[in-house]
Amino acid sequence: MESRQSKLLQHIVEEYIATAQPVGSSLIAEKYMKDISSPTVRNEMQELERLGYIRAPHTSAGRIPTEKGYRFYIENILANKELSVKRQDALSEIIKTSDEFEEGIKFLAKKTAELANEAVLIAFSPNNVYHTGLANVFSKPEFMSHDLVLSLLQVFDHLDETMAQVHPDSNDEVSILLGSENPFGDECGSIVATFEFNHQRAMISILGPMRMDYAENIAYVKFIKRLLEK
Repeated sequence: MESRQSKLLQHIVEEYIATAQPVGSSLIAEKYMKDISSPTVRNEMQELERLGYIRAPHTSAGRIPTEKGYRFYIENILANKELSVKRQDALSEIIKTSDEFEEGIKFLAKKTAELANEAVLIAFSPNNVYHTGLANVFSKPEFMSHDLVLSLLQVFDHLDETMAQVHPDSNDEVSILLGSENPFGDECGSIVATFEFNHQRAMISILGPMRMDYAENIAYVKFIKRLLEK
């Protein structure tokens, strides 16, 4: 992908993550790429659409990222981000003041769901899964559809089976499951990491729509993984 197209895709992804609104060429030209004309931006967007990185939802004039577009953004554009010291301290304090480690992890998950405004799952084993913050996911525009809500609820009805399908790459600090590779559904994104609990592998995952703040949520999962492995 050419440098200008890569920058354009970055702007489309980040604008869509922030607003949940399809992104038009005129907005890109006015807000992000002021040195390029709107028709040039439009031509480049048409090329990104032809290559499968963005698409037009329904009859909208704007474009949104596809699964392929999110994947390229995550693997080639996304910069590493550290969680703010204030949020690190808030999460660390939960573990420090918890009498029992497992309960502490559950409180940690609740706080993370609250701060990230997504769902958080902790799998101590496939048959021992704790989740919190599902209402955060259902409040997102993507889940205004009754069918999508019902589909995700059905997944949670068989949560142990679903978690057994989540296989994070143990060679990576975090694994990211998008759309078609996400057992929670084609509209979902998950950031997953493993940690040791009672001498066995456990998992933590932030779950949300594909339109999630990957930089921030990856920072949460990485920090929690380091915190739990201390």
